[in-house]
Amino acid sequence: MKKYRLIAALAIMIALLIPGVVTAAGTFYCSSSVTTGGTGTLTDPWACSDDTQLQSVIDDQICDIYNGGDLYQLFPASYRYHVITWYSMDDCRVTATYDYAGYPPSTGIEVGTPYIVGGVALLGAGLVAAGLLIRRKRATTAA
Repeated sequence: MKKYRLIAALAIMIALLIPGVVTAAGTFYCSSSVTTGGTGTLTDPWACSDDTQLQSVIDDQICDIYNGGDLYQLFPASYRYHVITWYSMDDCRVTATYDYAGYPPSTGIEVGTPYIVGGVALLGAGLVAAGLLIRRKRATTAA
């Protein structure tokens, strides 16, 4: 029975570590209605109200710091999607640009995949632990 407890404890610890380990960058936002600042997130987009600011965001932020990524340029009723590809230190450029109406995809509630996977793993470990407790109680009452 100690082996099952050890496995259950190990599964719970691994499930709790998943969200802390997996993080990724690569999707950024800038807005034409913001004039200065920003952090590049949906809730605090970079300023790109003109072509100079947009090029500064691409060169100084996305290429220099993050080595490429996806940039959503937000307008009041639409958005422009830029694919920024990093080839080398001197070669980082916009490889594709698409215009769409509405609001960018996946801009609802921000729950990262690592948190979902960690929650499911924690739920599974809890169900296994509950099953072991029920089995143990049945075994002790039958004896």
